[in-house]
Amino acid sequence: MKLKLTPGLVLSLLLALPFLSNAQDTTKTMTLSDSLRWAFAKLDSLKTATTPAKTNNSLNVSFEFRTRSEYRYGYRVLPTEDTTAAFFTNQRGRLVLDFKTKRFDFRASLQETRVWGQQDGANPTIPITFFELYAEPKITDKFSVRLGRQRVIYDNQRLFAENDWRAAANAHDAVRLIYNNNRNFTTEFLAAYNQSAENNLSTNYKPTGFNNYKTLLVHYLNYKLSSHFSFLTLNTADGFQSANPTDYTTTFMRFTSGGRLEYTAYNWYATLSGYYQYGKDSSGKKLDAYYFQPEVKYNNKAWTFRLGMEYLSGHDGNQPADKDNNFVPLYGVAHRFMGNLDFFTRFPVDVSSAGLINPYLFIWYQKNKLFLRAENHLFYTQKDYIYKNSPLNHYLGFENDLRINYKFNSMIELEGGFSWALVTNSMAVIRNPKIAEPESAYKTPFWSYLSFKFTPTLAKLNF
Repeated sequence: MKLKLTPGLVLSLLLALPFLSNAQDTTKTMTLSDSLRWAFAKLDSLKTATTPAKTNNSLNVSFEFRTRSEYRYGYRVLPTEDTTAAFFTNQRGRLVLDFKTKRFDFRASLQETRVWGQQDGANPTIPITFFELYAEPKITDKFSVRLGRQRVIYDNQRLFAENDWRAAANAHDAVRLIYNNNRNFTTEFLAAYNQSAENNLSTNYKPTGFNNYKTLLVHYLNYKLSSHFSFLTLNTADGFQSANPTDYTTTFMRFTSGGRLEYTAYNWYATLSGYYQYGKDSSGKKLDAYYFQPEVKYNNKAWTFRLGMEYLSGHDGNQPADKDNNFVPLYGVAHRFMGNLDFFTRFPVDVSSAGLINPYLFIWYQKNKLFLRAENHLFYTQKDYIYKNSPLNHYLGFENDLRINYKFNSMIELEGGFSWALVTNSMAVIRNPKIAEPESAYKTPFWSYLSFKFTPTLAKLNF
């Protein structure tokens, strides 16, 4: 048989020479093709021996440290002629231990938050808490149970969010059943029941310094129908104990049902979400409220454009208040949806029960380590608000938020922002219904901040 010398064959022979000499020592009758097969089998065995076996178990220890300096002159509240600006720096530190195995996960996130100067440096009493502390046994590869304090994030965080913007963020004490087929279907059931102490008798819930639900039930389902369509449903029931001290056994249940449809094709994304709220509010009044959000997004490499609207029902001031028409966005985040000045975070108080319409246009630019955002909002009341026996103009104002993020590397990130607004007398009344002269409110509030974030990984072990 004649062999034709090609570059590939020559290279193979050079690689096989050490093994060919060994082969000639071990057997004198081996042919050239047998020698090549033997040599490459030897190489494969060496490669297998030097490649580490894949493992599913890991232990990560990481740290997050964040500072944010803010200059406020109109953040959340409208200033007046006799008010001055505020300046401060807050910080958050988290030490996170994340343990994962095939049959068991565990996560502990120790957290400390404060404003610089809030504690006596010579005698500090720094409050350190666990932001998250939970265990998650995995019954099967697709089904697990998570118990303990945990962040709860569903959908786009409009109804359930971790509120990472806040220094302390937000978590829930709950048990959560999680099913994920690891392909296109996820469903979860969450349950919580809160008490203030280890009572011997009764379940009278009396949280100190804050308002909270007594019971919470959530069912979440997410199904990806195809590469273009997906939908989710979110149904909740949260109960608040009666404010009447003699009627603490009564729990008023509020129900919220709805979901979201999503369509994705090429560079386009379109979505529509809607929720209906019913049952009773925390005062026992019958609820009849709704919310919807349409949005279209276009993405082209570095540029993203989002055009949409939030629509929250409210009470018509011309009608008797025999039922509650105010939609409350449950435990979601407002900062990313309704402007960074955070005029509307507590519903229905921040809109004086008149509802809210929020058309928005977001323009984002992201390339390499740089992320720029310009986000614009218009605000209107959804229903008439009666002030001095006359309905107010529905237009509340315009807000513009500018933001920059720059990642120096995987551990260090800089973030800065500037927000300003042009508000009307209607906004001054809605935010402060007792104001005598809305003309006296400052109509161009602004706010700026600068934040540094450090997220090093202290230790990482796979086993």
